Amino acid sequence: MTAYDAYRTARLLAAEGYTDSDAVTTADMDMAAELSGAARPASPDDRQTVRLAHDTITRH
Repeated sequence: MTAYDAYRTARLLAAEGYTDSDAVTTADMDMAAELSGAARPASPDDRQTVRLAHDTITRH
């Protein structure tokens, strides 16, 4: 997963109303990645990168 994939996934999660990255499940991330055309997060590190991107998007 690239940083851009993580950003696209996180952006879609934020647009769908997810406000707490800790509450986002792996299934939620997979769905968001699929809908945004990004690679799915394949590892815990990938999921953490999506969470960090999500936090950045929703807190600014």
